[in-house]
Amino acid sequence: MATKNHQSKYHSTIDEIQRVGIHERKHFSHRHNLLTYSLRASDCVHCYFCETTISGMAYTCKRCRYFLHESCFEFPQVIKHLAHPGHELNLKYTPAIGTEFNCKACHVGDNPALLFNFHYSCHHCDFALHMGCASVPCKVFHKELSLSVFYANPLRNEAGPLLCDICNHSIDKSNSWVFYDHAHNLITHFGCVADSVYGKGKIDKDYIMGVKNGLTNLDGDDTSIVDYEKNEHEGTSNRFFHRHVLQQLDRSMDNSVKNKKCGICGTNLSTDKKKGCPNSTCDFIIHERCSFLPEKIQHPFHPHPLTLIPKKDGVEVQCVGCRQSSGCHTNYTVVYQCKICEFQLHPSCAACPRRLKKLDLTLCYSFPYKNEVSMLFCNYCSKVINKDQWLYYGRSNDENRHITCQLAVGVSNCYVALRDLEIE
Repeated sequence: MATKNHQSKYHSTIDEIQRVGIHERKHFSHRHNLLTYSLRASDCVHCYFCETTISGMAYTCKRCRYFLHESCFEFPQVIKHLAHPGHELNLKYTPAIGTEFNCKACHVGDNPALLFNFHYSCHHCDFALHMGCASVPCKVFHKELSLSVFYANPLRNEAGPLLCDICNHSIDKSNSWVFYDHAHNLITHFGCVADSVYGKGKIDKDYIMGVKNGLTNLDGDDTSIVDYEKNEHEGTSNRFFHRHVLQQLDRSMDNSVKNKKCGICGTNLSTDKKKGCPNSTCDFIIHERCSFLPEKIQHPFHPHPLTLIPKKDGVEVQCVGCRQSSGCHTNYTVVYQCKICEFQLHPSCAACPRRLKKLDLTLCYSFPYKNEVSMLFCNYCSKVINKDQWLYYGRSNDENRHITCQLAVGVSNCYVALRDLEIE
């Protein structure tokens, strides 16, 4: 009886709320048009989208007792995420029972503590993300350190237990997303960083707005190009690709080497900073930036580490990215190669940015429309694109480009920040 009286009081309160304006709007989550009403916190009405109390403007269906915050109404229904470049992700209601999903980022299913009654999922395959997880940027700052997200654990070959540097609990090495900074040897659970980004346990409203802002700014950086710092160890370096220690060359030698090629990337040495072999019997000279190529990287979309190795003379090496044996408008003498399976990348392909914001292009590892039968043509060079090779694709303008064409026009180059992918 008490429950019935409470429900009756609830309904009478809802019947008294004041409508504001005359416009009706349709939301994908409800079959009826929604009207605008003004609510007070004392009305104790909860948003069906985020489960928090509504105070202020709300979109309402009084007939069904369905309420949405004005801000929740505006969450994007469709997003493109760098972790799943082949397909779009759609906002979907998460039923309390029946349909369960496992978030690919944090590997936690539905959780009342996450507030939202919705998640993002792919219509074509088993890929789903919590709204909060989908909104976390690829790079975040934690204690003044820049951490990058990895969709495959870069330290999966660690023999001992792998502990999160935030919560000090164990990290699953096999399939969890992590944030990692190689320079400071810091690794964290994806969820721990997500909590720090939006402030776990703080004001619900701030968390909701943080997630919303993150979802509307998923484009990422135009490029990861950085300026490598000068080697502080007396200007010398000893790397696997040459038997002698290399030294910084004086600028006075620019004219004598201007017609020579870099021993790593095969491009002209020009007036860029250079390193060379001091041995008079050697003629090995490389760009200074090439000397800083990481010897081992973890590419976000390959589960195994890739090691930088010299090419063997006379052996054709086909890059998985560009499907070419000579690399991306250069002639590399090195390649990133997986020691477990037949997967190899030119350094430039390995470093291709996952998102070109200004061009509205996303890096795809095959053409996202699997059943497409017509030929694809590059909008830059007008040549055919193999549907199974890497390409940049923009849904909004239906534009296709070879990754090699993007490298040619300077959106990226051979020296993008592979440091972000470096592992020990």
